Amino acid sequence: MLEKKYLSVSLKTRGMRFKTIFLVLVTLLFVSCEEEEFAPRGSQLLLNPNLSLYSDNVFPWAPLIPNEIQFGVSREVFLTGNRSLFVENKERSTANAATWTQTYTGPMPAPGSTLELMAFVKGEDVVDLTAGGRVHIGIKVFPFENSESRNAFATNEQLFQGDFDWFLLKATLENFPKDAEKIQVRLFVPDLTLGKVYFDEINLFAR
Repeated sequence: MLEKKYLSVSLKTRGMRFKTIFLVLVTLLFVSCEEEEFAPRGSQLLLNPNLSLYSDNVFPWAPLIPNEIQFGVSREVFLTGNRSLFVENKERSTANAATWTQTYTGPMPAPGSTLELMAFVKGEDVVDLTAGGRVHIGIKVFPFENSESRNAFATNEQLFQGDFDWFLLKATLENFPKDAEKIQVRLFVPDLTLGKVYFDEINLFAR
């Protein structure tokens, strides 16, 4: 009789332990899935940041509006890897605004976090004919419907003239919105900017 009672208590104890372990595992799984909804802090959000991931292309980098005259990929001038992107304007009549771009649609950074875009830029014979427009790098965050987009960009007015060696530009977008759907990075050369502008080592981090 005592053995049956002991066996019954033992089975109940085991059952309670099993339920506890089961609940802990379910909770951990739920927390893990919840965390995976957002890109972890420190994540690199761009693919092919030094443009050397593929042997025959710079995917997913692409001109915003394709134009064979202005856009190019250099295998002679680069900072890291083996290539760089460039925009070149030789004539005032064809010196239209030009933008290299990459769009990110993966897990978004957590709401309230910070995006940090960094890129190195180099110039040859750069002339700003407008005395106003500036080469810059930028972030554009596209939200779901009925919300305004968020933007951040960075430039250096003193350096974007003549010849200049590689230097770092950094653009920061704070307080990342909770309704973001995609992020677009832009490497921009404005209208009436002559010369050749290179971009390399382009990184976008969730902070």
